[in-house]
Amino acid sequence: DASTQVAGNHAHGRLAKVSADDAWFYKPQERGDARARVEEDFYAHHARWHLSARQPRTCADADAVRGTSPSSSSSSSTYDEYCDDGDGASEAFGAFVRARLPFCPPRGDPTLDASGYLRLGNIARGYDKPCVIDVKIGIRTWDAAHDAAYAEKRARSEAGTTHETLGFKICGAQTYDANGEVRKLSRDECKAIRMSESMTRQALDDFVRDPITGEANAWFWPALLKKLRSEPLRELAYRLVGTSLLVVYESGKLAPSAIDGDVCASEAKLEARYIDFCHAVRKRDDFSVDENFEEGLERFDNFVCNQPRVAPHLGKSGHDELVRESSQTTVFTTSTLVQ
Repeated sequence: DASTQVAGNHAHGRLAKVSADDAWFYKPQERGDARARVEEDFYAHHARWHLSARQPRTCADADAVRGTSPSSSSSSSTYDEYCDDGDGASEAFGAFVRARLPFCPPRGDPTLDASGYLRLGNIARGYDKPCVIDVKIGIRTWDAAHDAAYAEKRARSEAGTTHETLGFKICGAQTYDANGEVRKLSRDECKAIRMSESMTRQALDDFVRDPITGEANAWFWPALLKKLRSEPLRELAYRLVGTSLLVVYESGKLAPSAIDGDVCASEAKLEARYIDFCHAVRKRDDFSVDENFEEGLERFDNFVCNQPRVAPHLGKSGHDELVRESSQTTVFTTSTLVQ
């Protein structure tokens, strides 16, 4: 929730907030802004899989969850998307969406919707001492479909950071010490961490270390990345650009799970969700490889498993593939922008 937010989100001077019952997180956005529309469309496309887990999949029942009639939807996506199973999406993909994407209910309930905010399920609800980390995934934070000025701006910003070397960067984190006092990384600390592989490793280690026993819990990151990479991410109809992995768990409760397929014991109340989709790009072909995000996860996995790092691959299967899917013809790399 807003009190546990470790990175972002502000828009035109507004900060994030939560509902009175802590059920909803409100992400500020400028209504009508192109980025806001992209994110709304992304959530609209995936809402049906969340709705299917909440009640029978009929348009009438979807209206009940939505709290309004189809005609009042503010998204540019048609309401038919919420009730249409025609894309043949796999059951595994539905489970993936529910596990990894926050629930964003269609707009319509005037008691819950707030102008200038995107309403999302509050991932940090129900914790006593939530440890939270925001890790932005990808070897770049722009796409060939973005305009040239934005691509150049982002490429310059990423020069020399762990986006280039590791495929991810730490944007923020909070943990608790042995006295139960919260400890948040400052902006300056995050800036230093994203320029250093050793500081990045230390921050990841500190995030999972038990504050009382000092247990390193070195199993956690490899187990989580193995789980994430086994999921049907490629079935997403979007390339993820500038998207973060938000991890939340109860301080002092980490322990390996005895259940096959689970990352850790239920007492940890682990949540690992992908967030921030305002720069996502719709794919032209289903199941096409999201080189940027998938390679970012792979490099993250290699890093936490102490495997040798491979230089960023920006060749034929990466940038050129993006260009083929995009109407843009200019691709910016750090090497061409930073002389």
